[in-house]
Amino acid sequence: MSKVMAKNSPVRKWLPWLAMFVVVVAVLSVALFGSSYTPTPADRVAEISRTVKCPTCAGESVAESNAPASQEIRRQINERVSQGQSDEEIRTYFAAKYGQDIILIPPSSGVNALVWILPVIAVAVALAVLVIVFRRWTGEPDLEASDDDRAAVEAALAQFEADPHGEGQSQ
Repeated sequence: MSKVMAKNSPVRKWLPWLAMFVVVVAVLSVALFGSSYTPTPADRVAEISRTVKCPTCAGESVAESNAPASQEIRRQINERVSQGQSDEEIRTYFAAKYGQDIILIPPSSGVNALVWILPVIAVAVALAVLVIVFRRWTGEPDLEASDDDRAAVEAALAQFEADPHGEGQSQ
């Protein structure tokens, strides 16, 4: 085995952590910086429509529903996008008009922040558990013999020395 990957080498100990760090940094970079894509007004209308609930339909967004109320809300969204309002300003307008329940994306503050934080915590805990389990699997086993183990070996050796070919045993 090479000296770099020796069983107790620091490289072998820290390599998985370094790999995980690189993956986390890469994922966070993509999440934070994303792409340089600028959505068109039609893309913004479609996205906002997916986040506003139809006031007359059960469980449908304005984008999915063809109800007259949904068509009117889509028209208003389109108008507000054309006026240059931000996505958050448009959602705030509909929340003020119809109540906070009309927004399908929970706010990221207060108790609703748990919706955003708990999955991240669950993933972190799952990764920690996997690291612990993998370290136990790859760790060296405890090879300390107990007094009972030593006595059993000595008894077996004494029996073997007394009858090395096992001729005294009945079959």
